[in-house]
Amino acid sequence: MFSRFRKSKSSSDKAGGSKGAGGKRDDGGDPSKMGCGPSSSADDDSEQQQQPLQKQQKDDGKKHGKQKRSKSPQTGGKDVTDASVEALSIKSALLIQKWYRRYKARLEARRRTTWMIYQSIEYSSEASQLHLYNFFSDMMQLADGKQPQQPQQQHLSPAGSGDPANNRFAERLRQKSLEEEDQELLELTSYEGIQVEKSYRGPHLSFPLSASHVQVLIDSFRQGTQLHSRYLLQLLHEARLLLKTKPNVYQASTSISRQVTVVGDLHGKLDDLLVIFYKNGLPDVTNPYVFNGDFVDRGANSVETAALLFACLLVWPSAVFINRGNHEDHLMNCRYGFIKEVQAKYKTPANKIVRLFGDTFSWLPLATNIDDKILVTHGGISDKVDMERVQKLDRHQYLSALKPPVSDNENAKVDYKEWRQVLDLLWSDPKPQAGCAPNTFRGGGCYFGPNITEAFLRKHKFSLLVRSHECKPDGWEFCHGGAVLTLFSASNYYEDGSNKGAYAKFDAEGKPHIVQYMASKARKLPVGRRLSTVEEGALKDLRAKVIASKTELTAAFQRFDPDKTGSIRLADWCEAMEQTLRLGLPWRTLRPHLAQLAKDGRLLYMTSFDCVSIQTKLGASAGKEVAGSLTEAVYKNKEELETIFRIMDKDNSGQISLDEFQESCRVLTQATGRQMTEAEVGDMARSMDLNSDGYIDFNEFLEAFRIIDTRKRQEDAAGAQGGSSG
Repeated sequence: MFSRFRKSKSSSDKAGGSKGAGGKRDDGGDPSKMGCGPSSSADDDSEQQQQPLQKQQKDDGKKHGKQKRSKSPQTGGKDVTDASVEALSIKSALLIQKWYRRYKARLEARRRTTWMIYQSIEYSSEASQLHLYNFFSDMMQLADGKQPQQPQQQHLSPAGSGDPANNRFAERLRQKSLEEEDQELLELTSYEGIQVEKSYRGPHLSFPLSASHVQVLIDSFRQGTQLHSRYLLQLLHEARLLLKTKPNVYQASTSISRQVTVVGDLHGKLDDLLVIFYKNGLPDVTNPYVFNGDFVDRGANSVETAALLFACLLVWPSAVFINRGNHEDHLMNCRYGFIKEVQAKYKTPANKIVRLFGDTFSWLPLATNIDDKILVTHGGISDKVDMERVQKLDRHQYLSALKPPVSDNENAKVDYKEWRQVLDLLWSDPKPQAGCAPNTFRGGGCYFGPNITEAFLRKHKFSLLVRSHECKPDGWEFCHGGAVLTLFSASNYYEDGSNKGAYAKFDAEGKPHIVQYMASKARKLPVGRRLSTVEEGALKDLRAKVIASKTELTAAFQRFDPDKTGSIRLADWCEAMEQTLRLGLPWRTLRPHLAQLAKDGRLLYMTSFDCVSIQTKLGASAGKEVAGSLTEAVYKNKEELETIFRIMDKDNSGQISLDEFQESCRVLTQATGRQMTEAEVGDMARSMDLNSDGYIDFNEFLEAFRIIDTRKRQEDAAGAQGGSSG
């Protein structure tokens, strides 16, 4: 069955997906070329001969009360009104062409707006994550009675620096020495004592691995079978040992293979990886691969995707190059689903697996150099990135690239310039404007312009920079005059049908051949229907952001409504939405989907919250007003709260004591500046302790909040009433 994975797809299949996978769109032809022009070749004499006959026919028509049209022998029996009919045909063709172009323009406008919503929400989440880590870094410094070494926004007052809760939390963030960490890791993550049950029906592995093991893993993962924890731990240990021998920048060559394939973000989408292997073949010395990071988080099969990549690395160590992405990071995994997936799939051994994955990720190299022509790195560059310095830094000390390493050694100083090398490589994005500026949209890395790219490539004698890190509608995009190529390989990233995935095959001359795909049936749907589905998903996410900020938005609206009329100008509504949510969206365009206008044209701002509501199990014993405000505060910050909890959950059990939960909430209030009273936190903790054992299942806590579409509920209720009355 899997012998097909050993062979590449035929050249005709690849050609069909290259360079955008399609030719130019036919939006309508030139009317002059459509065969619609007059075809009569009659001369002036024949026209003069027809006139008496036409006059007679006209007179006869008047006598009989109607006009007749006749055929003329001089024109081969053609109707004398053909010219007007053909002119009408041309006019119809032009109208259809005009309508079609307007239809395509409207679709494109909707697609771009939908894309902006998804990206703005995604980047806003990442920015708040970095904001939280800045707070963590400050907390660690303040817990030691020091001021932060790097100027950062302060979230703690000096009076809070000695708080025992802050000190305990800071200890969980502190890194140990390499020797201590290695010893502790080996003891904690040992697989020797784990037995494979006789009832286990998944793949069995023996080391060293072979190509047949990779095919067995593919077969099992396709069927939804889970790899046993013993084999997974052993696989990670072997991969970690191999990665420790690799340099910070791989050196890849096409001297034997004459080509190399580069794959972008996969984000736990196993189907996309299997499609790539099906179309392009499994790795070997004649078919090398560069996987450019971000293969975990967000998707449902991050464990299987990572396991398959590491298995390929062990079987073909000279043909598989795995770069680190910004999501191969323990603190990112706390927030974006990877740790939650491990806990759900592996229960008791989850702590061992999470710890070993985190350490293995820290050993991943930061970039790949292909033939000294092409540099492949996950995010990008900045005006401070120096590849000679990158080659020499200790990448393993950056267990999370989002914060500089802090050790127990009081005399140790953090090299912020070295840390910025790692941060910029993993987090930066290109921009069309010249120069280099902080990436305020994401909150980490830099925006680098075409002049920065040109200077970097010239300095290091590269011809192309290949990066990932950004979802693109077509799965790929060139910028900076063709000097930067973005590849994104996770299709259907935001919603089913939202985007294609792509990978690139580079020949020995460094020329790319781009292959697109979509690992779902969404591509079979009409464009309009597919876009409507994606659009509705984006609006659902946006409405969730709106309802989570109801209190702040209401206050912002009311500042424009001193007389409390319930309505404001549309321009004021747009300003309030942007100032509060800071998403950079075209609010005027989105208004029909979010709020209603009064008959006088003013906007009824409280209708902004009519579409959805937050449903929760919390607050059963609290007053309605308190419970509502508390629910909103917790829902809005539940990602931050999850990050704090995952850090405090040292054994990765998925459970937290009531005291630890209250401690997490105190840390959250300091990090976000939003206050929750001890009574509110205590009530929330007790309501989530469902079996009264003093512990909270945090995964259940996160699932306790639901965004409900109130419009659909009302429509369903109205339909039910109508049916009963009928």
